Amino acid sequence: MAVAFRKQTLLPLDDCLYTLQATIPSLTRSALHRCFQRHGISRLPEVEGDRPAKEKFRKYPIGYFHVDIAEVRTEQGKLIFFRVHAWACEQNSIEHRRTKPKHPWTNGQVERMNRTLKEATVKRNYYQTHQQLKEHLQTFLMAYNFAKRLKTLKGLTPYQFICQQWQKTPLKFTINPLHHSVGLNT
Repeated sequence: MAVAFRKQTLLPLDDCLYTLQATIPSLTRSALHRCFQRHGISRLPEVEGDRPAKEKFRKYPIGYFHVDIAEVRTEQGKLIFFRVHAWACEQNSIEHRRTKPKHPWTNGQVERMNRTLKEATVKRNYYQTHQQLKEHLQTFLMAYNFAKRLKTLKGLTPYQFICQQWQKTPLKFTINPLHHSVGLNT
């Protein structure tokens, strides 16, 4: 049953696990992985379009190194040359973003989520209008927040995790998250 499900849906291991646990409660991640390995389906096939097409390396003169700066990130601390820095960024259309000092993991988390969003939208689809992109992005976010079970949240969806936290410690919340669920009136 698990093998046929994996071959039919081509879902990742954790998604298969969460789906199959509804019918096989005693199923563990390691047992499912071993089953997939035995049947030669532990790795998902490469999907065309996952990676950008390789381009030929441009021929530049020896010693030339081309870099297009899009943004500069600094910590919230003082910049010795703040005015010069701000002027240079503005003149070259460079966005200056700041992160919290001594919190390098927040930047990595944001970058990973941005990568997830890009992989699900602009790297897979071509949009005729900006509105099409906005609609598809909204659909993806709804599926991510209300349907995708995450291993880091112990198999819960982000919405389920927030509701669980609200029930444990409601004083940390200003509003009841249960009133923000998707339903017939949305």
